[in-house]
Amino acid sequence: MDQRLYEGMSLREVTEFLFLEDTPQPADLILVFGGKHNERAEKAAELYHQGLAPRVLIVGGDARATQVPEAEALRQHCVALGVPDEAIWTETRSVRTLEHVLAATRIIAERLGWDRVRRILCVSAPAHMRRVKQVLTRHIPEGVEVLCCPDRREDVNRDNWWTTEKGRREVLRELEKVRTYALQGEL
Repeated sequence: MDQRLYEGMSLREVTEFLFLEDTPQPADLILVFGGKHNERAEKAAELYHQGLAPRVLIVGGDARATQVPEAEALRQHCVALGVPDEAIWTETRSVRTLEHVLAATRIIAERLGWDRVRRILCVSAPAHMRRVKQVLTRHIPEGVEVLCCPDRREDVNRDNWWTTEKGRREVLRELEKVRTYALQGEL
């Protein structure tokens, strides 16, 4: 793995670069990026129950681990947490961040219309938030605000990622993905 992107970066600099988190504010939509962690559904349900957005869009079709697309598994968990099924839209074909964003922007355009969207709350893994925000911002109309609302994973987060091999691997992998997306012009 090429370490040029993060060579010489301190732990604090890596943390501040990747682990973006905004104060949630009222929005038009909660956008959840697929993943195998139920914490994403828990964060989406928390934001929904706080009345911060009337709709949840969950994107992600990876079904390799469970034979159930990530978006469907997360939808089921959101419903179990009290989010009304009719408040949830899902997309179950995309498998990587850029595909998630392209699918989400198409669904938003078709079902809501971009003229009715001013702010989106994005939910994903804490270390994934930089890439989520940059890719999404590139593909949505100017003026739509993107707020990062990372899930509450305890195993890898901004306060502990460097303390375990798993955390260090996940962060180095994410730095490499940011670098790759940038080199491919996807950021």
